[in-house]
Amino acid sequence: MAILITGATGFIGRRLVERLLADTSPIDLICIVKRSLRNSDDATIEAWRHLGVRIIEGDLTDPNVAHELAPPIDTVFHLAANIDTTAGTEELRVNDAGCTNLLSWLGRAAWGARLVYASSIAVVDRSGPARGALNEASPCVPRTEYGRSKLRGEQIIQAGAAELHYQYTIVRLATVYGPGAKAGGLFDRLMRGALHHRLLARLDWPGRTSIVHVDDAAAIMVMLARRPDAGNQIYCIANPEAPTIGALGESIAGVVRSSRPPLHLPSWVWRLGRSIAWSRSAQLLGAIVAQTTFWRLTLMLDDGFWFDTEKLQSVWSGPSKDLIEALTEMVKYL
Repeated sequence: MAILITGATGFIGRRLVERLLADTSPIDLICIVKRSLRNSDDATIEAWRHLGVRIIEGDLTDPNVAHELAPPIDTVFHLAANIDTTAGTEELRVNDAGCTNLLSWLGRAAWGARLVYASSIAVVDRSGPARGALNEASPCVPRTEYGRSKLRGEQIIQAGAAELHYQYTIVRLATVYGPGAKAGGLFDRLMRGALHHRLLARLDWPGRTSIVHVDDAAAIMVMLARRPDAGNQIYCIANPEAPTIGALGESIAGVVRSSRPPLHLPSWVWRLGRSIAWSRSAQLLGAIVAQTTFWRLTLMLDDGFWFDTEKLQSVWSGPSKDLIEALTEMVKYL
């Protein structure tokens, strides 16, 4: 059973490879890695190569991808991506053009395979105030170029299935956390804010946000790849519980033992904030002045990235990683 992984040296990719190695022969794993890698990746790649994992040097932004022909594949985990929500179209080419190039390179090698595509909650997003949780049927209204590039990636993967005769499973990931999580991301900002007693990290932000630990995300992707009924399906991937950002910040403050108490504002302040944030004039101003910052603000004020995981829970019964335990592990990496 040949398994191809793109983005294997990334945050989720490393955990996915570790999980696959636990119950799959290394000689069945194939990783596409970029020709120019950070030195910190070298040891990992060499360790995998020593175990028998096949390493193919390639670049998904190159139409040719790799000098080697694609081997026959049973499963593809397509994780390679640029996850920078502030990046522009050209910087994000791996997210959409990379899908096109990967499918072109695979060609007939993908026939009969299952392709698991790591997408994002950012493809769904919201165009106005929250009216409940997002789910697989929610309209896609991405408000960042990152979200739009990942949505184009989904569409490319779906369209290619008919031509190349593979099945796809699209996993829309909520905020993924754990040791080594994205620098500048939600958890990183809240942790550093708590350590330095910053005001924004102490506020009881009311917006609910779905989260999933990196180990859980990897386990769920492997599970879905092996389920016949998950073929040609989309799943929202997150824990069943979605804490408010304020509650998450309070948990983080407890783990880092911050001496500053949380700040609780009256509910009318937050209602006013949401009303202003979603007003047409504020939306126009935000688009002109500081689009990404304003976008993040609406997610903190409203339930912007809150997933309904009913569909996932119908096939996944595994326990989620304990939040406090995970946060304690993450603090060591700051």
